Amino acid sequence: MNLTSTQSLRAHSCPEHICLQTPNRTFTYREWEEITKRTTAWLLSHGQPGETIALTAQNRWETLALFCGAVRAGFVFMPLDPRMTEAERAERLRFAKPVLFIPAEQLEETGSLIQQTIPSSYCHEDVHCMFYSGFTSGSSGTPKQFIRSQRSWLKSFEAGMADFPLTGQETAVIAGPIHHSLFLYGAAFAFFSGQPILLMDKFVPQHTAQALNRLDSFVFYAVPTMLEALYNRFHFASKGIVFLSGAGWTAERKQQWIDTYPAAPLYEFYGASELSFVSYMTPEDYRVRPASSGKPSTGVTVDIRSGGKSLSPGQIGTIYVKSPMLFSGYVQEGRYELDIGQDGFYTVGDAGYVDEDGCLYVVGREQFMMITGGVNVYPEEIERVVVRCPDVHAAAVTSIEDVHLGDRIVCFYTGGADKGAVRFFTKQFLSVQKLPRHWIQTNNLPLTTNGKIDRKALQEKAKEVLQ
Repeated sequence: MNLTSTQSLRAHSCPEHICLQTPNRTFTYREWEEITKRTTAWLLSHGQPGETIALTAQNRWETLALFCGAVRAGFVFMPLDPRMTEAERAERLRFAKPVLFIPAEQLEETGSLIQQTIPSSYCHEDVHCMFYSGFTSGSSGTPKQFIRSQRSWLKSFEAGMADFPLTGQETAVIAGPIHHSLFLYGAAFAFFSGQPILLMDKFVPQHTAQALNRLDSFVFYAVPTMLEALYNRFHFASKGIVFLSGAGWTAERKQQWIDTYPAAPLYEFYGASELSFVSYMTPEDYRVRPASSGKPSTGVTVDIRSGGKSLSPGQIGTIYVKSPMLFSGYVQEGRYELDIGQDGFYTVGDAGYVDEDGCLYVVGREQFMMITGGVNVYPEEIERVVVRCPDVHAAAVTSIEDVHLGDRIVCFYTGGADKGAVRFFTKQFLSVQKLPRHWIQTNNLPLTTNGKIDRKALQEKAKEVLQ
């Protein structure tokens, strides 16, 4: 089976149904299948199955055509962030060695060439073949190339259909950047499940709210910053599901969304580029266990370990995952390296615990853990408290060396809140050992190209300011 197999079936069973809409074009399943076949042929004229194609991904139909064509042809699809610097892009291309690279300014021309290509019925049907690659930052901030098989996403599709109340009839609204795995996954799942796709060229809160309200039902893929931009500013008259991923939104904010928009309930998953789904949250979970990351996803086993031994409920340790959705490894000199145990469990170094009912609580990333006064402290734990303070927009925590404490905690934050007010607010929720010793108000926080806090740059910034 191929990830695009169900798309082909729909081209025969319901050829005139809408498959994809963009601001400029609408494709039926018959038309999209034809585009996929032409893209397959065009790619096979430039390389062979197993090779990588890279592109600067924009929210255009050409990007999704290249994705579907690459899947059908057995190529590895590697989307790059348009916001990357030239140096960052060159570094990733040097790692990946793609047979073909398509910059953003050539996407439209590539689409024209594809439409002039004679279609091919070739279909690479090995579900174990690699199909998707991206980059995640290592502990040093150096990008690490990961790679996935088609089988891993097919299994995640099965988990998604089992865990979330999706019918296949709702429209998948993709407004976030398509280079981001969440939004690419949303589009791929829609192609597979039969959901028509509404691909927006970028996220504009007002335009997105208007688009959602024009639909009978929807599934809207979002990260916290998108929901923050929509919350309490727009009314949703239509019904749907909001599918949330990414850390940063507080439990209180999530509950406020659910209370404000009962017709657009929030569902969430915890995962990673290497892991895919690990656990998921439903509106009921937010009511009962708002601080948790929910129950393990279908097919997933979670084990909390320390020193190679499994821990009891309530004890914090390293989160290990056994799952059919795991990635295939990091790419090292043409090989895939996956440091997985003989028992099939793998970890990305997140720390957490499970409760008596098996619900998972994620504390933070072990590699970022600080030890201050002999106490283990995770920056994410502090950040989740600080962003709840009125007039604080975002927060990032790091540490500098201290001869007495070991690590001296430093908090950077954006927003108009006074340092004294932030300190007073935080003292209500954190023990003395976890309270930052320094508060630094700033206009912006250092971020990676994936939009996450750049912990290495943050620590260097703290050293510059305080040492």
